[in-house]
Amino acid sequence: MAPTHSIAFCNNRGGVGKTFMAFQTACETARARPNKKVLVLDFSLYSDITALLLGGSAREGFGAPMKGLQVTVENTTEDTRAEGLIRDLEHAMDTDEHAAAAEKKGGSIFGAFFAKKKDASTATVDLRNYLIRPADHNAAIPGNLYLVPSAGSVSWTDTQGTADPAGHQPLWTRKGDEWWPAAQRLRAAVASLPADFEAVMVDTDHLAACVLTKMALATCDSVVVPLSFDDGDFNRLFQDVTGNSLFTDVMIPMHAKRQLRARVAKCVFTKVSSNKNEETETQGGIHSPFRPSNTVMAQMDAMAQQVWSACMHDDRYRALFKDVDSIAPGADGNVVQAFRSRYFTAMKMAPDLAANISKMNGLPICQMTSQTYVAPSGLEGQSGKAVLDGLKAEIQKLVNAFTSDEYNLPLSAS
Repeated sequence: MAPTHSIAFCNNRGGVGKTFMAFQTACETARARPNKKVLVLDFSLYSDITALLLGGSAREGFGAPMKGLQVTVENTTEDTRAEGLIRDLEHAMDTDEHAAAAEKKGGSIFGAFFAKKKDASTATVDLRNYLIRPADHNAAIPGNLYLVPSAGSVSWTDTQGTADPAGHQPLWTRKGDEWWPAAQRLRAAVASLPADFEAVMVDTDHLAACVLTKMALATCDSVVVPLSFDDGDFNRLFQDVTGNSLFTDVMIPMHAKRQLRARVAKCVFTKVSSNKNEETETQGGIHSPFRPSNTVMAQMDAMAQQVWSACMHDDRYRALFKDVDSIAPGADGNVVQAFRSRYFTAMKMAPDLAANISKMNGLPICQMTSQTYVAPSGLEGQSGKAVLDGLKAEIQKLVNAFTSDEYNLPLSAS
């Protein structure tokens, strides 16, 4: 039985808050449904969400690895991380002889889990063979959250960056559509997860045209797009000279080839300043769990209007939005406002101290209290109860927007 919710977090540039949002919402999703499991797949070449979940981004000194990635390297191998999963997805339907050879060489999950199948064409990759439970290494993470980790340059450059002896490039570095069969197997692997895995979330690379991002878009039902207010960043969703625009260069061609499963469920304006902790609706119909300034709300409406205009100008963009044909005009007959209301929301800019403590310590906001925290780098500080209560409530609202209102466990004390 496929998970109820499968979400890819995607954008075509770094720095918009994609991984921070994925980290916070994944942890809140797990906290809010403790009897269900959440699976996070790290399909980013920088492995930032792995670092956050397994101990944080702090470094003990200049040039030292992030704490979370050091934990990853010490407790996993290249065969049990994301690059091993990608390799095994590519080869899962090879012959028994290939599987037996891999097993004989040792260290390959492919050999261990496929060699004994009489018909390798029916082999299904079991994602549980690549999981690590972050709570075993980072007590701040809910115990029902699981991760398919990667390890930055250790994963993707050193072990996967060159051709094998036969001259075959790693799948994630190739051009064209060679990734598509592996993506179909990833779909099957996600659908085959036990029923208690209710949500799957995938953090993708900022290179939207990367094979790993395409595999996430081919597997998940929904895509969440974090948005900055930078007009150049926004326009690159539609046009990018490097061929890396999420909508035009990646999702539209995938849709044309019937490879795209994920549709845009939410576009989230990130790092939005707040005037007040109260739910608000802009004049254009965008719901926010807090009150931005009037100028910011007007900018949100204007950017959402541009997306609507693109959808009206070109049906290929319209087709990228989830259940777009079911949108009905609001009470005032305004279908544009109904579009903005459904597909756009905001995420407050966390105060620098709270955000840095969260990232450096691998401490999700949903678990933070007003106590003083000290990061391995020496950063020390605390956030006030009122600030944390507001952030927790807003992250819970985001989770509800991405998933459902069932994720409503009372918030933990700050």
